[in-house]
Amino acid sequence: MYFSKFPQITYTLDGGDTGFVATDIFRRVIAQDQNLVTSFSYDEYDVVDGETPEIVAHQVYSNTDLHWIILIINNIIDPRYDWPMPTQALQTFVANKYGVGNELNIHHYENDDGDVVHVSYTAGPKTAITNYEYEESLNEQKRRIKLLKPQFVETFIKNFERVMRNG
Repeated sequence: MYFSKFPQITYTLDGGDTGFVATDIFRRVIAQDQNLVTSFSYDEYDVVDGETPEIVAHQVYSNTDLHWIILIINNIIDPRYDWPMPTQALQTFVANKYGVGNELNIHHYENDDGDVVHVSYTAGPKTAITNYEYEESLNEQKRRIKLLKPQFVETFIKNFERVMRNG
């Protein structure tokens, strides 16, 4: 459904002699219309560990194909990294990013207010935050998302189709 509404464009790769038609995947719609993102048009939702956009779309809209609405409403470009990772995927991500065995190395220090402080900070207590704790905190921040209320989905789709048609 999502890409079927995108315009088609002609690409040429050899200086214009041979062209082929492709979907313009560079077209992007951002849900900035105040009618769509006001507090009465959506609910907040906390993504459960392991839920995908498709699972949430099925639960809320009874249609996994509408997962793209959730992604647009939340300005998620890359669901692999912008959507909360399941615990196992997060562990693998941290190990790959920092190196196996470095997951529990100190990433930074924080004071009691949660502000990042230098290792030499002495104005009060400081807490060491590991690489894993840092990435886990970033991941947890992604769990609170907006869900367009079901009664607005049809209007959202019509507006999306209009924007894609008119550019």
